[in-house]
Amino acid sequence: MTNKTPIPEGVAGVPGLGTIRRGNLRCVIADLKAGGVCLYSPVEKASTAFLETHEVRYLFAPNHYHNKGIAEHTTAFQNAQLVSSDTARPRLEKVTGCRFGDLSGLRQVLPDCVSLMEPEGLKTGEVWMIVRAGAELVWVVTDTFCGLLEKDNARARPGFLKTFPTYGLKDKQRFSDWVRQRLAEEVPTMIVPCHGEIVRSAALDSEIDALLETL
Repeated sequence: MTNKTPIPEGVAGVPGLGTIRRGNLRCVIADLKAGGVCLYSPVEKASTAFLETHEVRYLFAPNHYHNKGIAEHTTAFQNAQLVSSDTARPRLEKVTGCRFGDLSGLRQVLPDCVSLMEPEGLKTGEVWMIVRAGAELVWVVTDTFCGLLEKDNARARPGFLKTFPTYGLKDKQRFSDWVRQRLAEEVPTMIVPCHGEIVRSAALDSEIDALLETL
């Protein structure tokens, strides 16, 4: 393994959840209740010795843009099932030439503390993974939020990719209303994004609400 090979890391305080980071991109590794793992947003050139010793059962393309690592991972893990949302599937299949199943099978094998949710108001078919672990409530997201370091690098805050409003949003108001409804029901303690830093904060509801005001 060279120094350029990403090393899987656990997410502190969240058993069964890990990440592989390559540059600014992150793949999330989720344990399945009957053994094996699901890779949420496989990233290019990220196959590792760790994955070769684990049964990769699902390759999850969480929106229609996150497909660059699909070819590599379907070759490396030929028994893994490719899955996506119904919304993302047409473009994914056109771009990759692969067939993607729906999320019903994955939902059945995820631990009880993990659920999948497709935000409203998007045009990418993005699906979030919601993880509950003790005091932690984690939003695993693709392009809806990213993690931006503060100037002093002391902490990360939630942000938007510059391309998100143009390429990700179909209905800004519907998306904002949907996120605010989620926040009214329960506030995450952590965001694990596919882009940038992991965000931890006791005030994510107000930070996200302020961010939505910029749309």
